[in-house]
Amino acid sequence: MTWMRRRLGLSALLVTAGCALAPGCATESTDDPGGATCTSEGGPVAGPADDHCVAEDGDQITQPIGLCTDGAAGASGNDGGGGAAGSDAGGHGGEDEHEHEHEHDEGGEEPYEVRYGSRAADDDCKYDARFTNTCIVVGKPVTFSLSLRQRKTGNPGSGAHPNSPEIFLADNPSHISPSNSIKATESPLGTYQIGPIVFDVAGRWVVRFHYFEECSDVPPDSPHGHVAFYVDVP
Repeated sequence: MTWMRRRLGLSALLVTAGCALAPGCATESTDDPGGATCTSEGGPVAGPADDHCVAEDGDQITQPIGLCTDGAAGASGNDGGGGAAGSDAGGHGGEDEHEHEHEHDEGGEEPYEVRYGSRAADDDCKYDARFTNTCIVVGKPVTFSLSLRQRKTGNPGSGAHPNSPEIFLADNPSHISPSNSIKATESPLGTYQIGPIVFDVAGRWVVRFHYFEECSDVPPDSPHGHVAFYVDVP
């Protein structure tokens, strides 16, 4: 399903591998923050494996990551993306054999796909993203562990500050998570503990991670990125 959603300044949103084609997929983490064993089957949703960054000839599409800019001018430097070292990461998207589409419509909205499972390339084929989560129960705080790795270099996506995710019901996007004061603590490099996240009703949710938001999203090689996943809340 293709989504198109305008950022509303929400203070919330977020969203594991190997179970993408199974009829059901429970959370990878079974540790309840309170110490009890988690019996919840909430978490990533089984579905088609992500292949949007695979070209027709089978080659991987990888978007190089350049400098962070706060304007609309294209980035031409190469810092490996968000502070991680990566001397071969530079160049513009047009220099890659398979340039990935990077467009916004006139209203500032950007179409995107919501991914199944817990592992996918991000919207612009810049990073490979994967997540795990603590026990998902309605009304109780959840922590997501998001890992970002640059597709071009394999370096961790460090310094991303993914502390402003969007979180909303899949069938009612106006219903957003009541989460407040979300923090994203990085440890180790490129891995972020994001929370607390609260799901106030059961159902299928969309969790859309945003990172390097201080960087303009206009240059194709900007470190700025985003990826969305379905998450079931029992």
